[in-house]
Amino acid sequence: MAAHVGRGTRSGAHSRYGAHARIPANSPVLKKHHPIRNTLLVLLLLILCAAGAAAYTGYRFYQQAMQVKDHEMQAVSLLKNVQNMKDLQSADALDQLIPQVKAHTAAAKEIAHGDLWQRAAQLPKYGTDIQTVQGMTDVVDSVVTDTLPKLSGVMKTLLGTSLSNGDGQVNLQPIVDAQSGFNDTSTLLQQQLEQLEALPQPTVPQVKSAYDQSVEQFTQITQTIKDVNDTLQVLPQFLGVNGARTYVVVAQTTSESRSSGGLVGSLGTMTADNGKIEVGDFHPNARFLNTYYGGSTDEQNVFDGPLVFRFDVRDTTANPDFDKVAERIRTIWNYSAYSSTKVDGVMMIDPVFIQEMVKLSGNITLDNGVTLTGDNTAEYLLNTIYKTVAISKQDYYFEYVAKTAMNNMFKGMKIDTMMKMVQSLGSLAEQRHLYMYTFHEDEAQNFQNAGFAKSSPSSEENPEVGIYLNQQNASKLDWYIKRKTVVTHTGTNADGSQNYHVSFTMTNTIPENDVSKYSWYLVGGNNGVGGAGTAVEKMLFYGPVGGSISNLKASGTGKVTDNAQKAKLNGKSLLTSVVYLASGASVTYDFDVTTSAKATAQLGVDQTPMGWLDTGVTYNR
Repeated sequence: MAAHVGRGTRSGAHSRYGAHARIPANSPVLKKHHPIRNTLLVLLLLILCAAGAAAYTGYRFYQQAMQVKDHEMQAVSLLKNVQNMKDLQSADALDQLIPQVKAHTAAAKEIAHGDLWQRAAQLPKYGTDIQTVQGMTDVVDSVVTDTLPKLSGVMKTLLGTSLSNGDGQVNLQPIVDAQSGFNDTSTLLQQQLEQLEALPQPTVPQVKSAYDQSVEQFTQITQTIKDVNDTLQVLPQFLGVNGARTYVVVAQTTSESRSSGGLVGSLGTMTADNGKIEVGDFHPNARFLNTYYGGSTDEQNVFDGPLVFRFDVRDTTANPDFDKVAERIRTIWNYSAYSSTKVDGVMMIDPVFIQEMVKLSGNITLDNGVTLTGDNTAEYLLNTIYKTVAISKQDYYFEYVAKTAMNNMFKGMKIDTMMKMVQSLGSLAEQRHLYMYTFHEDEAQNFQNAGFAKSSPSSEENPEVGIYLNQQNASKLDWYIKRKTVVTHTGTNADGSQNYHVSFTMTNTIPENDVSKYSWYLVGGNNGVGGAGTAVEKMLFYGPVGGSISNLKASGTGKVTDNAQKAKLNGKSLLTSVVYLASGASVTYDFDVTTSAKATAQLGVDQTPMGWLDTGVTYNR
C-alpha cells in the first residue's frame, strides 16, 4: 500500500494539472526555463520590422531621388532655350517658358527638402551628396523664381521698341535703357553659378553625373547672358552714343595665318554718330607698306625665321596681344595718305565674321554672278577666290563684300536681328574673328573687359594656354590646315592648382592635284621657305598665367625643327617651334600644363582663328 501510495502520490502530482491542462499565465515555470529564447524572439521581430521599414524607406528614397533627377533634367532641358536665345526673340515666349520650368524646379525642391531627405542628409557617408542635391534644387529654382522674371521684364521693354530711326540710323536709346537690367541679370546668374560650384563635390556616381551636367549647362547659360550683356554695354558706345567715332577697320585673311588672325589685306574706315553708321572705302595693304614698325626687340627675336617678319602692316597681327596690334594700326593709318580725322578705335574682322553678318543681313551677289550666303562666304573669300579670280581683282571683291555686309547689317535693324547679332559677336570675339578696340579711356573698360580685344593668356582665375600659328611659306595654305585639340585633366595639387595634358594636332589636307594645279599665291613655294603645298608654321605656345607649360614634344609625319625654344614677348614667357607640313602630313604637339592655385575655371585654349567657327577643342574629364 505504501508503494502504491507513493506511486499514487507521484501520479497525483502529475495529474494535478493534467496532461492537457492550461498553465496559468503567471506560472513560475515559464519564467524560469525560457527568458533568453523569448528575448531573442522579440529582438528578431524588431529587427525584421526595422529591416522592413528600412527597405520601405530606402525604396521611397530611391523613388523620390529618381523624381528629383527627372524634374531637374527636364528643367535644365527647357533652360537650353535661354542658352541658345531661342526664347529671347519673343516677348511672350519667355513668359510661357518660366511656368513650365518652375513646375519642375518647385517639385524637385519640395521633394529634396522633405522630412525623409532632411534625415538622410545627416547620414555620415551619403549625407554630403544629399546636401548637394538639395543645394542644386535651391539654385535652379532661384534662377526660375528670381532671375528669369527679371530677364523677361527687360526683354519685354526692349522688344516693344523700334531700333530704326530711318535713313539707316540705329535708335540707340532702347539699348541704353536695357543695359542696367541685363547687367543685373548677368550678375545674378554669375552669383547663382558660384553658389552651385561651391556645393560639396558628390561621391556617388549618379549624383556626380547629374551635378556635373547641371554645372555645365548652367555655365553655358550664364556665359550666354554674359556675352549678351557685355555686347549691350559696348554697342551704344561703339555706335557713337557719346559722340561721333571713327574706326580703322582691318580686313585680315586667316588663310595666311598670323597669331591674332591672318595677314592684313586691307584697311578701311567706319564712322558712327549716335547710331548713324557709314562704312567707307577699303584700301589694299600695298598702299601702307612704306610705313612699318619694324618690331620690338622681342618680336624680332621671336620672328627671326624661317621667314623674317618686317612688321609692316601685313605682319602687325603676328603679335597675339591686340592692344599692341591696335596701337600699330593707328600709327600706320595716321601716317598714310588717308588720315584726315582722329582715330577713335580699331575694328578687325575676317571672312568668318563677314559670313555671320551676311547670314543676318542677307545674301550678296557679286558682279561675276557668285552669290555669297551665310554658309559659303568664308570659304569663297579664304579659298575659292584664289582659284577663280585674278589676283588683280581679289582686293576689289574683299573690299566690296566687307563694306556691303557691314552697311547692310545696320540698315533698318530690328530687335530680333540685333539680338542674334549680339549673341554672335560674343562668340566671334572669343574665337578672334572679331576685335573692337577703343582709345577712349572712359569706354575702354567695357570694350576690353568684354573680351573684344583678346590677348595671350592674362588671367589666373580663368586659365588658358595660347597656341598661335604664323605662316612662313607665303601662301593661302592655312585654309587646308585642320586642327584638333584634346585637353585632359590629370590631377589636382595640394595647393589647389590643376594639372592638364594637352594634345594639339595639325594636318595639311590640301589635295595633291591642287598643289600642281594652282599658282604660288595659293600653294606657296615662291619665297624659299617651303615647297609648293607645304605649310610652314612658326608656332608660339603660352602657358597659363601663374602656372606653367612643360614637356613640349612633337610627333607625326611632318617635320619639326627648333622645338621648345624659350622666348619672351610683351613680358610673357613662351615656347616656339617650327613645323613643316606637306600635303597629307600631320604633327601632334603634346605638353603638360599646371594652372595657378587661383584658377576657378577649367583650362581654356586660345588660338589663332580658323576659317570656320568650330574650335576643334574637346575635353576629357
